[in-house]
Amino acid sequence: MKKMLKVLCFSVLTLGLSNVFADALSAKPLRVGPVQNYGALGTSGGKIISLASKKQVMLRGISLFWSDATGIQYYNPEVISYMTETLGIDVFRFAMGIQYYNSQGNASDPLDEAYSYMGAKESYLSKLDQMVQAAIENDVYIVVDWHSHRAESEKSAAKEFFSYVAQKYANVPNIIFEIYNEPVNTGWSTIQSYANDISGSIRAYTQNLILVGTPSWSQLTSYGNVNATNVAYVFHFYAASHSVGTYGNRITSAINSGNAVFISEWGTTSASGSGNPDANATQQWISFMEQNKISNCNWSMRQYTSTLNNSNEESAILNGSEYLTTKEALSKATFTSSGKLVTNYLNQYRSSWADSLIAGAKGACSFKNHTAKETDGAINGVLNAGCSYTSSDESVVTVNGSTLQIVGAGYAILQGNDGSKSIVTISAEPSQTINKWGDFLCRLNGSCSGSRQMRDLTKTGGKEVVLSTTGKTNEGATITLTSLNPEVAEIKKAVCANSSYCYGDQLNSNVTMLAFKNLGEAKIVATAPAVTGYRALNDTITVTLAKALNKLHSKFKDQTIALGATVNDCLPDTTMNDRLPVTYTFNGEATSPYLTHVGNGIVAGMQNAVVQVTATAPETDYYEAFNKSITVVIGDSSQAVNKEEYQGSPIAAVLPGIPFRAEMQNSGVLLQVSEPGFVSLEIYSVAGKLKQSASRHYTAGSHYLSLESLPTGFYVMKIRQGSKQYMLRLNKQ
Repeated sequence: MKKMLKVLCFSVLTLGLSNVFADALSAKPLRVGPVQNYGALGTSGGKIISLASKKQVMLRGISLFWSDATGIQYYNPEVISYMTETLGIDVFRFAMGIQYYNSQGNASDPLDEAYSYMGAKESYLSKLDQMVQAAIENDVYIVVDWHSHRAESEKSAAKEFFSYVAQKYANVPNIIFEIYNEPVNTGWSTIQSYANDISGSIRAYTQNLILVGTPSWSQLTSYGNVNATNVAYVFHFYAASHSVGTYGNRITSAINSGNAVFISEWGTTSASGSGNPDANATQQWISFMEQNKISNCNWSMRQYTSTLNNSNEESAILNGSEYLTTKEALSKATFTSSGKLVTNYLNQYRSSWADSLIAGAKGACSFKNHTAKETDGAINGVLNAGCSYTSSDESVVTVNGSTLQIVGAGYAILQGNDGSKSIVTISAEPSQTINKWGDFLCRLNGSCSGSRQMRDLTKTGGKEVVLSTTGKTNEGATITLTSLNPEVAEIKKAVCANSSYCYGDQLNSNVTMLAFKNLGEAKIVATAPAVTGYRALNDTITVTLAKALNKLHSKFKDQTIALGATVNDCLPDTTMNDRLPVTYTFNGEATSPYLTHVGNGIVAGMQNAVVQVTATAPETDYYEAFNKSITVVIGDSSQAVNKEEYQGSPIAAVLPGIPFRAEMQNSGVLLQVSEPGFVSLEIYSVAGKLKQSASRHYTAGSHYLSLESLPTGFYVMKIRQGSKQYMLRLNKQ
């Protein structure tokens, strides 16, 4: 329906991979919103209701734009806070691009892999966790939208995704599941079958509301009889293309027949997302939605002009061509013609959720609900004389006589000694930031992670890394850095004098450096006082100095060779860096009956076989021990005479601290995970070609992974969790 904006990826997308284990489940509401009033949502006949109170619910909100290179910028906690506080939303929609833009339901017009769920699953699960946390903290609902026009062709991936989301967030009332955005030329029986499968996976864990897209771009041409509780059906409209007179009857017919409706996407423009907004038609739709209490999300939260291709989106809310994704930038935002219509609507009907929560609990000790900033310190002149109070959350405010002492962000109900209740909300101030601040590792050769380098910056023979050129946060506060392990790394201020490595303003300037003293790990603490609009900084990173890594010549690689063939120079005698002698083993043995190690090469035998060749070199004072394996296929791997030998043991033994182990069982793998978290799985042919990959969050325990779709043959499975890796030989029979 709306314009499908195809964008080019000019840089690598960062969706928060360093925050893969983001802790949304430990988040708490920082304000009172609709979720504290309603809890989890469901349906009763043609109504969307609170499952706790059974009262009818109507939500008003905004959909984020496609999660592509333009839209993903707005998948940001500061944007969610802005939409909640300034625009008054009750709900926002996580419009997760799956694989294709194509609005006809075809497998064409693909999203860039880095901006699609299919291409970057782990990144999207991390981003979703961040957005769930933002929803919890702002106490609004989040619609988790499988934003696709061909979901029935993506059922396996959708089932895996929604099973994971439902299980992880089973007790989070903020979640609403939209399992199909807009079917196109798909019959209702096919959609219904898909919805039954996906909703069944969700209902194994939670009763939260499920939204099901309907045929012809969610136009309610068919609906009903999905075999699950608490299901509503999706309708989409664009005011300049769809009139209330033509389409409103479809909604009322659905509601009157006992089928709840949720308008998860609507616009003021034409269905393409272009053209001028139709203000009259928009107002007619607003009146219709309000009269029928239909929850809705407007399309969409983004700026008018994309900086990537200069295309315009008439249905965008924000004016201009700049990304407005910070608190400061959004405070200066202006709105498009469409944005003015939408924001006026949201603010006209915004609710006083704090008043609603404590309605009926007024008395002599009650006071007007009060809001303060996290940096205010204390609140005076609010509590009524002669009354005593207790705080429902002393991590937010405590009572000290007639003063409320601010402890942290959130809200607390102050109950007076007469039983009356009032609410104090302490708004969170954003954290301060430091450029390139985060964990990093350096090696003795000077290479570092995190776009850093370790060099002799002071020309004194040291191993130094620049931490800060200005000595201030990006918000202007003076930084104090402290090393908790000065025997490994110490903090110093010194002149950056080495012109080969000190660039721009660094050269001949006094900068803050980290000077490594010994191999090991150090904790570095950064503190800075609060400044206007930002809370005090207190953050710790881990820095590590490790030995350098050794290398072998690139000719040491996976390969397939003919029976009796000779390959020269594939097994180097020494490592490349310091010429250390290399030792080779063949399927764990010094020699192999299937190939012969001759000089720097190998000579294949006359039997089909698969040989794992492992190269090792000793650790030195400068280099870590070297250990790398390749697979050599001799002839036809499917006819290998050494299947049992090759399959007999893992490639790498399970080392202490590795949080999982795996073994073949029937036509799959039994994976045992000792620590919950994200696990990445990759299956390679013995020639090194990637055949399958997956990444998902696993709970601790045993998990069976079916490999039914994998052809018979030999494979290598790489399993990673964090920095730990395990490799398993697979013989799929």
